[in-house]
Amino acid sequence: MRILQTIVNGPEPCPYLADQSWTMKYQHIGEMAPGEYERRLRLGWFKFGAFLQRPVCATCQECLSMRVPMDEWEPNRIQRRTLAKNAELRIEVGTPPQCDPERLLLYNRYRIAQTQEKGWTPTLMDAAAYHREFLVGPTDMTEISVWDGSRLRAIVLTDVEPNAVAGVTHYYDPDWRERSIGLFAMLQTFLLARELGKQWVYLGYYVENSPTMGYKLQFRPCELRDWDGTWRRVEK
Repeated sequence: MRILQTIVNGPEPCPYLADQSWTMKYQHIGEMAPGEYERRLRLGWFKFGAFLQRPVCATCQECLSMRVPMDEWEPNRIQRRTLAKNAELRIEVGTPPQCDPERLLLYNRYRIAQTQEKGWTPTLMDAAAYHREFLVGPTDMTEISVWDGSRLRAIVLTDVEPNAVAGVTHYYDPDWRERSIGLFAMLQTFLLARELGKQWVYLGYYVENSPTMGYKLQFRPCELRDWDGTWRRVEK
């Protein structure tokens, strides 16, 4: 692995817990061999574009890396119903991800809806920002796209490693929330990992008491990485 630069940003207001601040450590990665990112995942890092990042907050240790063992994962009743409800949708998997007007429009519609409903920080992207945020990096990400005929309904961006699939981000058509399209899109990460015979699905950070993170605990059994480096099992 070739690290071009290490940066520490913060403290600044935490996007997950209103009464906390956060400090993030970033490493700008120039090269990364197969399996190196997976080793960093086990140490609590996640990749976003050309950067690895992890929290190094002084006053809070609530951001816990989360992973799900694929040899034990089975969709629960709600997840099975969501898969059945959207079974007619077409799934495409490709590497590297694409950037086009349809994806940009869907991403920005999703961000606007999340800002209005959940108070997210307003963040709209043009093609240059999307490319910089998602497409530039030391390894190519894998894109899972969900289609209703010719209409794009959801995107999931993942990193595929030798023994794991790591979720990067997902976004979806806010008009399709009654179809649970966001959950359906996330489930494609698990189905891809199962198809490829991977051991783990990594889901980024879980933050207890964060209103935007509670949905992740539906994927159990899982493991959460405490700040001392111990992976702690959370049962169904």
